[in-house]
Amino acid sequence: MTETHAPDQHLRELLAPILARVAALEPQAQTSPEQVQALEAALEADFPYAGEHVQALGRAIQAGIDAGWLANRGDADARFSRVAKASADTHDLSIDVVSMIGGAVEHTHLEGEVTVGFPAQGTQSCQFEGRDPAWVFLPPGSRHVPTVTGGRMNLIYFLPNGAVEWHFPKS
Repeated sequence: MTETHAPDQHLRELLAPILARVAALEPQAQTSPEQVQALEAALEADFPYAGEHVQALGRAIQAGIDAGWLANRGDADARFSRVAKASADTHDLSIDVVSMIGGAVEHTHLEGEVTVGFPAQGTQSCQFEGRDPAWVFLPPGSRHVPTVTGGRMNLIYFLPNGAVEWHFPKS
């Protein structure tokens, strides 16, 4: 493995158990408010947001952004990158990172979306979808304009089968 691939490998190693657990929770089958809460609670129980594993993930994401290989496309308010397409190696979950403040492109989660967000370096307080940094699950069929308030956040999200429908503004 070359030096340039070492950070990506570290990120993938941190993600491996999380991806396995997300897939086992079958987000594409969780549609009721109770199921949404149960999925978020299960992830928090297995991978506590304040725990070392999730915080190491947040540090790895920030390091990748700082090094320029993560969230390296888009505009100043919404920088993004694809970490991996959905495949057997990712338990059929696509993996994307976005570093953002404000609103982004409206989209529909055809099979759901699992997100965990972190305050970006230098940010003291921020929220994603009106919620403090934590695990956030948006169920299949949900549609939103992703919104970060208070300060910039780095978010990593997982889409079952990479299934998303983008609703770009008409020019």
